[in-house]
Amino acid sequence: MQKLSNKFNFGVGLAMILMIIPSFFTLVIKSNHQMNHVHHATKIRPVKTRNAYWTSLPKRPIAWSKLDTFNDSNLSQKVGVIASKTKLSIVEINGDAFKLSNGKYISSKKNQVVSDLAWGIKKTTKTVYATQKISVYYSPYTTFNPEVLTSISANQVLQIDKKAKTHFGNYDEVILPSGEKGWIDASQTSFENPKMVQLQKLLQQKYQQKNYSIYVKELKHKFTIGVNQNKTLYSASLSKLPILYWTQKRINEGEASLSDSLVYSAQINSFYGSYNPDGTGDLPKVADNKGYSLQDVIDRTAKLSDNVGSNLLSYYETGQFSMEYQNAISKIAGQPWNPKTREASAAMVGRVLEALYDEGGASFDALLHTSFDSVKIRKGVPAQIPVAHKIGDAGDDNHDAAIVFTAQPYILVVETDGASDEQIQQISQEVYEELK
Repeated sequence: MQKLSNKFNFGVGLAMILMIIPSFFTLVIKSNHQMNHVHHATKIRPVKTRNAYWTSLPKRPIAWSKLDTFNDSNLSQKVGVIASKTKLSIVEINGDAFKLSNGKYISSKKNQVVSDLAWGIKKTTKTVYATQKISVYYSPYTTFNPEVLTSISANQVLQIDKKAKTHFGNYDEVILPSGEKGWIDASQTSFENPKMVQLQKLLQQKYQQKNYSIYVKELKHKFTIGVNQNKTLYSASLSKLPILYWTQKRINEGEASLSDSLVYSAQINSFYGSYNPDGTGDLPKVADNKGYSLQDVIDRTAKLSDNVGSNLLSYYETGQFSMEYQNAISKIAGQPWNPKTREASAAMVGRVLEALYDEGGASFDALLHTSFDSVKIRKGVPAQIPVAHKIGDAGDDNHDAAIVFTAQPYILVVETDGASDEQIQQISQEVYEELK
């Protein structure tokens, strides 16, 4: 009997526990739900942000947007409106309001009242062009600094040495021809010369043909224009430009001297990439074993397009087109310029010509006053304008590459398959008229 009683009591206890468990879990779930609800409600409770309001009087304040004015600091009694960009005379802060000198009140929100100062003033160096007539201010333009110093006409080249920001935009400090400095709206300038943009349209309209590769670039500017700039043609004697560049580089680095004697031996005309000695120039077509000064050979190569002169430079100065030479020229030109096949685009030629200009010296100077100044690019430019150029022609391939020294010097390379000297001259005239 006692065992039966114990079993009964155990069964009753178990049943009661089973009845309580669901209630316990319901209570826990409900409690967790309430806690989560309370936590969620806390997260979305709006908090007033003091950073949205001024806590001190702003310097040179203006109304950034249209402002309502009020008779009371609670901003409940509206009495008028202040137009945007208006200077403000604030005397004190009262809660979330500014009191004006006329006794009226406005909101002190930072997005409605701003401090009209220039900021972010930094040194810079850049060249830009005026896209329109531009006002020059004494300071970066603000409501407090609207005074105009002078104006600049469209298309002028501008040298910039500082930049700044105001609430009215980005401003650049420009160096004027007089030596004075002023500030201009940066949005009214461009890195692209408007004259070059117009010239691009002209070239595309008249010379967008597969037998032309034309490249135009102002010296020291990145912006280039042209037609089929990257189309390669047989460059003929334009391939003497990289040889002249490398020769001058060696002179500048002290590895060669203009007084060096280059001996004209039989090997000079027989290595990989050498020109046919029977071509242009007045050096003997057969080796004479005589020594010629480096200055003399440079002049003959540049001014007469002398093939033997080019071979002498290539043999002694480039190391018969060493890999060091070829890798350096490829880097400048933007792609390999094989000394044997001599395939090159107008853009490749232009880049190497600019590199030669940067080296300067006898090798570049020799491109002035050549035996070919009565034709092609030189003929298309007024006689008083200096032009350094190198022609190239072989069969139907007829080319010229030049730097024209106008007020803003420019590079012009014209490669053609079948065009005449007169057609190259015409292109030169058209380019000069646009860029002079």
